Formats: sequence, structure tokens, C-alpha cells
Amino acid sequence: MSSRFETQDKLIEATRHIIIYEGIERFTLDNVCTRAGFSRGAFYSNFSAKDTLLAALAEDEYTDLIDRLNAKVDEWREHGEHDGKDRAVMEDLLFEALDAIGVNRSLYVLHSELLTRSVRDSEWGARLLDLNDEFIRALTAVLEAIFAAAGRRPTRKMHAVTHAVIGLVLRAAGVDALRMTAKYRSEKTKSRLVGPAMVTIDAEEIPDSPSVADSPARDIVEMILLLLYAASEPINE
Repeated sequence: MSSRFETQDKLIEATRHIIIYEGIERFTLDNVCTRAGFSRGAFYSNFSAKDTLLAALAEDEYTDLIDRLNAKVDEWREHGEHDGKDRAVMEDLLFEALDAIGVNRSLYVLHSELLTRSVRDSEWGARLLDLNDEFIRALTAVLEAIFAAAGRRPTRKMHAVTHAVIGLVLRAAGVDALRMTAKYRSEKTKSRLVGPAMVTIDAEEIPDSPSVADSPARDIVEMILLLLYAASEPINE
């Protein structure tokens, strides 16, 4: 028998899966319960409404991202082997941080849906604001650590730099998803020797990029390096 926390986790994961692979319009109580393997009674024993479940998903998603970013900074502080003063240091650390986040379809879809809802619904926006602010602080700490390791210091307000980085990351995640989908469709069409119109694609079949370095959106990610250089200067000059 599942514990209360296990039931909640399964309902949250079912919601996450539905939004990413089926779309927010498929986020219904029946679909969530069916995918999680629970009855409506089990749902209402854990969440008062769909909106409460969506809020739990947002908290879970942001908390996971924040934990991964904090762990990456702790790892850098513990090992310290990246210290240097060149572009390679900044690129290595940036790519490590972005791989910790996951610049892919899941990031793009979930955060686009959550942010869009926050704009349309002021109550939801208020719920999301504190989580978003905490994420901004975690990412700012990552960027500050990257600057320090590369022997540079910011010349612009870090709050603004962080928001600009997030904009590029989300765009890269969206383009990664589009290009990976097109690539997978092309490969599947060739393997079956049929026309594109005859190929049915299951969204779950399409893999995420293994890393930023191998992402079809790497050219967009590399713009973040230009941004970081433009917003900083060498410490000892």
C-alpha cells in the first residue's frame, strides 16, 4: 500500500508527464488519476483540487532545479580544479551548470506553461513568485561562481544578467526540442522508407539531447558566453 507521500509523488509525476508529452489541455483529473493508477478518492485524499496539484508540481520542479544548481556550486567549491582565466573555463562551467538544469523539451514545456499561467492568473502568479525568486538567487550564485573561476567580475547588475541568461536558456531549450523532433522524424522516415505524412511520432519516443555540448541548439547556448563576457571584465586589469 502506497504511503501518502508516495501517492502524492505519483500524482505529481503523472501531471508532469501529461503536460510535457500530451499538453496542458490534457491535464484533467481523470487523466491524472488513470496515469498514476489511483481513484478520484485517492486524489482528493491528497490534493483539494487540480490547481493544488499543479502548485505542488511547480514547487517540486523549482526545488529540484535549485537543489541541482546548489549542488553544482558546492562541487566546484570542493574541487576547485576549474580555476583559471580563459574562455574555456567559462564555457566548461557554464555547460556543466546547464547540463545540471537540463536544457531540453521538459524544461521548455514545463516552465513555459507555468510562466504563462502566472501571467494570466494573478493568484497563481503570487504562488509562483517566491519559487521563481529562489531559483533566480540559485542561478545568480552559479553565474557568480563562473565569473570568479574565470577571473572576471560582473559590470552589470547580476539580477539583470541572470534574467537575460534564463531567456536564452529557455529559447535554446525550445529550439533543442524542435530540432530533435525534426531529426527524429527524419530518421524514422528514412528507416521505414515512407513519406513524412505517413509517419506517426509518439512524443515519448523522441530523446532529449544528452548534453548541451551535443545539443542541436548549442549555437544559441554559446550566445550566453558572449553575454557573460559583455557583462563582465577581468579582475586584475
